[in-house]
Parts: sequence; structure tokens; C-alpha cells
Amino acid sequence: MGGRVRGQGSGGLVVAGLLALVPAACGTGGARPAATLPAAVTFEVEVAQARTDRVARIVQLQVRNTGPLDVTVTGARLTGTSVGGATDEDRVVEADRLRRLAVPLDATRCDAAPDADPDARVALDVTTADGRAGTVVVTPSDETDDLRRIRGEDCARAAVAAGLDVRLSDELTVREVGGDVVADVTLLVRTVPDGPHVRLTAVRSTTLLRSPGAEPDWAVDVDSAAPPPDGRVVLPVVPARCDLHAIAEDKRGTVLGLRTEVDGVEQPVFHVAASDTLRGALYEVVLAACGLPTGSGG
Repeated sequence: MGGRVRGQGSGGLVVAGLLALVPAACGTGGARPAATLPAAVTFEVEVAQARTDRVARIVQLQVRNTGPLDVTVTGARLTGTSVGGATDEDRVVEADRLRRLAVPLDATRCDAAPDADPDARVALDVTTADGRAGTVVVTPSDETDDLRRIRGEDCARAAVAAGLDVRLSDELTVREVGGDVVADVTLLVRTVPDGPHVRLTAVRSTTLLRSPGAEPDWAVDVDSAAPPPDGRVVLPVVPARCDLHAIAEDKRGTVLGLRTEVDGVEQPVFHVAASDTLRGALYEVVLAACGLPTGSGG
């Protein structure tokens, strides 16, 4: 359940502010305040990030109108210790209904302690049918701890990038081994001068791709102090599954998770995504290896 605004005398779940946008009376004229939101305008908000939104760095605000009035949310701002973003997307949210707002994330701030509380707040700009307007501030729920995960991934990526540049090559070599189709995916690695000491220790398998060995992940040992002379790490790849439905609707099967250490400290897993070119080639290889018609992948 999302965080709920609690005004004076209400029994809401989470304390948050209700900030009515009231222009102050100023000057000698004493301007009259604009009509403001009634206290009955309340919301519950949950922050969530679908797996399909991770590469695009978008989170969804699931906004439930817990008050008796239909309202229009004209904008939303997510703030927190490390992760934030905003949208001016309009949404009519009827009483006792839920609507979702897609919020593109700003660059993650990595100056807070790694275990710092996300301390998230959501400010919703709201108008009513009779023209009253204001801003409702809610402490959202985050049931799957997405904001903490996003902060960990983004800051691990930044820490690694300071010492080792890692990316996926568009090149894909396909070969046959013992009657099985194997594709060689290449990681391109390059030491960043004067950066921290970085080690890449493993590459995680995905829902579609795995190592041909007994272990699904790829064990590697790339050291920024002594990188491969040719700057290449080759990962032999075979299909992790062959059901056409999963291949056709795949969203994360060509996004590889990296296990790393920076100056001896293990980092949260972060991911490198295949380009459109490489992703298409990998789908074709998986289909061919599985004996399925090519051209039917994601």
C-alpha cells in the first residue's frame, strides 16, 4: 500500500504535508488568496520500476486517489537522498481510482552513504473541477526497494567507469561446437588512466543467454591494472531457454549483469545492454540454435 497523506485529525498511514498553493497577500492592496485544495484531497503513492523500464531509467508513480473528489494531477516530482525526477504529464484521477505517471529519472547522486535511506517524497500538483489548486506531498511506499536498487546500480556503474570502461561490442561470431550453435559475445574493456583499481569478476546469465558450461554465469578475471592486451573478453553464449513465447516477448534477455570490485570493495551488480544491432543478431542466433523459425524474435 502506498504512503498516505495525513492532515490534522485524520488517521492516515504516513505523515506527509499538504501544501496549498496560496499566494500571500502583499503590498497595500491586500490581494485575496486563490481558492485552495480542500483537506479531503488525499492520495496513496507507490514507486515501482518495471524491468522493461530499467534501461530507459523510468519509474512509475502509482497514484491512488483516496479522497472523495475527482481531481487532475498536472505534474509530479519525486525527490530523495539519491534518486529523483519529474513529469508534467496530466492525469485525471477519479475518486478511489489508481493512475500511473511515468517519471524519467535525473542523474543519480552518489554522495550519500551507500546504505542511506532513500527518504523519498512525491509532490503532486493537483486541480479540482471547480478550479481549486495546490500541491500534495506524500511519502510513497517502495515495496520492492527499487529506489535503493537504482542507487546501487547507478553508483556502482559510475565507480567502475572511473577506472575501467566496459561495453558490449556489436561484433558477434557464430560457430558450431559438437553440433551445438555457440555465439561469441565480446566485452570491450579499457583501463581509465588515474582511476581506481577495478576488477570484473563475473558476468551474469540472463533469461535467454547463458554460458555453455556447468555454471550458467561466466567467470572472468579482468584487472584494470593488467587488462587483456587486445582489450577483449570473449563470452561463449548458448540459449538459456527455447520457448518461442519468451523469445518473442523478451525485454531483458540481452542485458548482462556485471559483478565487480572497486579498490577491493564489492559493488552491486549493474548491467550493460546490447545495442539494437547486437540484440537482433542474438535473437536470430537463439532462434537458430533452438530450431525455431528465424525472424520471429523480439
